[in-house]
Order: sequence, then C-alpha cells, then structure tokens
Amino acid sequence: MKHLGFVVMASGWSRRFGKNKLLERIAGKPMISYTFHTLSHFFYNYQAVGSLSERIQDSDATVQEKKKRRKGGKIVLETPLVVTRFKEVEQLAKEMHFSVLMHEESEQSDTIRVALSSEQAKSWDACMFLTGDQPLLSEESLRNLVDAFSENPEELYRLSYQGEGGNPVIFPKKYFENLRNLTGDHGGGVLLKSGMISVEEIHKIPVEREFELWDVDTEEAILKMEQLLRMRL
Repeated sequence: MKHLGFVVMASGWSRRFGKNKLLERIAGKPMISYTFHTLSHFFYNYQAVGSLSERIQDSDATVQEKKKRRKGGKIVLETPLVVTRFKEVEQLAKEMHFSVLMHEESEQSDTIRVALSSEQAKSWDACMFLTGDQPLLSEESLRNLVDAFSENPEELYRLSYQGEGGNPVIFPKKYFENLRNLTGDHGGGVLLKSGMISVEEIHKIPVEREFELWDVDTEEAILKMEQLLRMRL
C-alpha cells in the first residue's frame, strides 16, 4: 500500500491580486473553501471510511460497508494538510477536519519545506500539491489523477488541458529532498522546467474543461469564475 499525502498551499500574499485572494468571496463563499469542499467530497467518495467533514453523518454500518468496497485498494489517502499563515484559512480548514500547519515564512519554497518536514509527511510515499485558487477544480479530475498515480506510484502526475500542464501535481517521495531544497519564491515547477525530472516520467492527466485549471490573479478573473460557478449551482 502506498500512502498519498495532500498539501494545500495557502500561504501566498497574493501580491498581484493586491489582497488575500484566498478569502475573496466568489458566489458568496471564500475562494479557498471551494478547494476544501472539493477535496473533502473526493475523500468521502474515494476513501473507505469517509474520514473528513462528512464522516460524522455515517453510521458504523455504513463505514464498515465502505471499507469492504475499498478493500484491496492500492492507495491510502492521508488527511489533507493545509499550510498557511492566515487564521481565517486555518479556521476553514479545521471545519473540514483537515490538518493545519501555521507558519510565518515568506516564500513559496518555505511552504513546501514546512509541509514536507512535518511529522505527517514521514509516512507519505508521494504527495499531491494543490493551490487554493482553483475554485473550479472537480472531484472527477482529482479521482482521475489519483487513479493514474495508483498504477505507477514511482512517477510524477499532473493535470493538464490540451497538453499544457497545470495543478495539482503528485510528486513521488524520491523527489521530496529536491523539493525541500528549493529556495526563493519557487515551487515544484522548477524541477519540471529544469529537466531534473525526465519528460518520460511526467504523466499529464487531461481534464475535460479548461476552466478547472484556471487560477485567480485579477478582479476580472473573479467575475469570470463567479459566472461559471453560478451556472453550476
């Protein structure tokens, strides 16, 4: 069994946006709450025990039935870890029964290092890194990404649209040290662009809708996201 960790990177200062975009309201909800809810629903439907915010709604009999259905699975999903500096994000994460690590470091590379140096990460065989500014990311795409990873968990997987890679990305444990050694305001994309990871080892898992990979950096993007979200409600 391979243990897959999940890190939601929620520490950025949103300098291009001009204020904390993770808490900016879209269709009445903080932006990052969409990522949290999608991730929680994914866990509930994929994991044997439905172990996150909705688990308290299940009877013991329902939990046991889910365990039977998932028996023999290749992947153990570890409770998501939200790395942030913002108290409001911490509260939202705890409402979803996610783990939280608070820190005051300044760069994107610090967020990665804090996550991979945590006690939780010691048991991970790989880690999915998610951002908090992709409110249209779907549960289906997360499932497709994890299913692909489960077939060959020693390689790297990322979502893509028409061949263009995006987030989330799953890094196997053999790259954790490289990720911990990143510096400055850089994320794992540096390893992908530098050629440190061979093209043959990077598997792109397509999404059906381009907007799933959109992130938010402008007020105009907020309005566009809100229109799409309201169409889905």
